[in-house]
Amino acid sequence: MPPVKLIVVVAACLALPAADSSPGHLLLTERSSNSDLEITGMAADITPGTVRYISYSQLLKLPQTTITVTGDDNFSELPPQKLTVTGVYLDVLERSLGALPEADLLTALCADGYRVTYTREYLEAHRPLLALKIDGLPVETWSAQTHNDDPGTYFITHEDFKPSFSVSSFQEIPKIPAKITRLDFGMAQKIYGAIAPNPADMSNPQVIAGFRIAQQHCYRCHNIGSYGGTKAGKEWHTLGSFASSSPEIFERYLRDPKSVDPKSAITCDPQLGEPAAKALQAYFQTFAATGH
Repeated sequence: MPPVKLIVVVAACLALPAADSSPGHLLLTERSSNSDLEITGMAADITPGTVRYISYSQLLKLPQTTITVTGDDNFSELPPQKLTVTGVYLDVLERSLGALPEADLLTALCADGYRVTYTREYLEAHRPLLALKIDGLPVETWSAQTHNDDPGTYFITHEDFKPSFSVSSFQEIPKIPAKITRLDFGMAQKIYGAIAPNPADMSNPQVIAGFRIAQQHCYRCHNIGSYGGTKAGKEWHTLGSFASSSPEIFERYLRDPKSVDPKSAITCDPQLGEPAAKALQAYFQTFAATGH
């Protein structure tokens, strides 16, 4: 082969991996399988307002990590044991899918309306993992053989979670959603700003403490417009009116939702002590009908 042609062929071959390394080749414009994970938001190859998909097989091509998990509440029915979980760290997934630099909040949406937000600080402190396999098997296959409660195709877990902060007796809790259907790249200022206190209330330490707890806790199941979760079926301003008109019942709802609403899909939270409950009450009262 003449030297010039050989150079051209070599250059073309070298160019192929570079072209294939862009995030766009991982994402599909249409769903190819029920197990495809939806991807939305601020990423290099996603047009605003559109949905892209990544297949299970493509996720397996990303850098994989295997960790040992204990104490995950998604598997509380099983005897205490260590699970060997293989998957992709969320920060690795962000980079692999071309999340934009300003997209500093990753949100996991679940089939039951549960919605969990991950800040950059959380990703760095706790290294959450998008689980793809348990004990070497796809999650759904493993669950069908050993587990009564189905965590779906995708869930998020940690190897060793240690709270990094506490607010008014409330310790940071692990964010371990199951039955994840979508990951969204967004901005913390916009998403958390939707539930930020009024400027007039920013000087009240109890309101600020309640805001920080609500970000971590309440926002997973309660929504304000299109932000937050819908699992609880109670909107932010509804909680605000509730906290303002019936504070004692509101506090009881915080600790044991089913004692107030037997149809509630939310489980009790015994760790929510008196200081945290009072802080949440003060915060949500600012969202009463006469508040926001």
